[in-house]
Amino acid sequence: MNKITVCVVTGARSEYGLMRWLMEDLKNSSDFTLKLIAVGSHLSKKYGNTFKEIEADGFEIDKKIPFTVDPINAKSIGKVTGDLTASLVETFEDFKPDLILVMGDRYELLSVLSSSILSTIPVAHISGGEITEGAIDDQIRHAMTKISHLHYVANEVYKERVLQMGEENWRVLVCGEPGLDNLQRQEMMSKVDLEKDLDIDLSKPTALVTYHPVTLEIKDLDYQIKELVGAMEVLSVDNDLQFVITYPNSDEGSQLIIDSWKSFVTNSRERVLIKSLGQKRYLSALKYMSVLIGNSSSGLVEAPSFGLPVINIGNRQGGRIRGKNVIDVDYNSSSIIKATQKILKNSKKESYFNPYGNGNASRKILDHILFSFREKGRDRIISKKFIDSGSVTKIEQNFKKKYGH
Repeated sequence: MNKITVCVVTGARSEYGLMRWLMEDLKNSSDFTLKLIAVGSHLSKKYGNTFKEIEADGFEIDKKIPFTVDPINAKSIGKVTGDLTASLVETFEDFKPDLILVMGDRYELLSVLSSSILSTIPVAHISGGEITEGAIDDQIRHAMTKISHLHYVANEVYKERVLQMGEENWRVLVCGEPGLDNLQRQEMMSKVDLEKDLDIDLSKPTALVTYHPVTLEIKDLDYQIKELVGAMEVLSVDNDLQFVITYPNSDEGSQLIIDSWKSFVTNSRERVLIKSLGQKRYLSALKYMSVLIGNSSSGLVEAPSFGLPVINIGNRQGGRIRGKNVIDVDYNSSSIIKATQKILKNSKKESYFNPYGNGNASRKILDHILFSFREKGRDRIISKKFIDSGSVTKIEQNFKKKYGH
């Protein structure tokens, strides 16, 4: 059997960090050829030119497709996703991949969705079946599930949800989140090295803060960020809490958050603002810091494995399974302050079960792709059936008896 050419499309630092080891195994495998496309914010100076992190990890980017979303709103995003679709169709025609591999739920996937259908190329999707009720990402993720041909999910709950959407059982694999492969394979920084790198004393209580726009509540973003900044000001004074803050993703409303962070860190050495920590520094921060505050999925997926308490704010992660390390709070500052102070009173980290796996997803995914191509074949992979639930089957049978065959 010839090598299987897998084309990975990545559009953001977060999802690249979660797929890094899967990409590494694809690159080094005798069964696969890796093609890599980097788009969007990876190529943006504003968000840290994170394509350089990809190249520093030893990957060759086969195609860079830059685009600028300015201002970041529905009209601009609509234009760039249309342009990106055209560019991807052209690139897929050149690369002729056997499979397109993507992860998650960001708006760049709308372009992958359209271009893969137009190019008649099978899609493997990671992290389907999850729910984030506060974001348009939820709709994008479910749409990706319906156009994808192979599904790699974190746990049995998410598998059942994908099956509920009519997918065939053999197409769906419970593998855990591939980002957790970093726990076994990514070298961490020492506490001393991280302190030097960030120029902050981690012997003092320190919060890692990652807050993204809640895209279905964009009209309330000004209120939300003012309440969060107000809570952080109080915690800084009353609890001597330090802050390491990362940039938001490139969704609508991100500039408001960035401007707020720049103002918050002005003239304070105990408040650090970083465009992108990168995977190594981010995971090291999860290991050594006192609490994670915000609405990032990393609080649910990676943080439990480090015993890190999380203050999860608002609705962005609504519906997603969380471990016992997570405290859910409303947007108001008093809720954030109360929950954070409760955590700071107990400085000892606990062990938590992680519902997203234990860090061996990459091998499972590659084995399943090989099985699918060898045992089913490309033609079977691309030709999807819709599996009805028992109730639909019963109604259909009754309908046929009454009105036809």
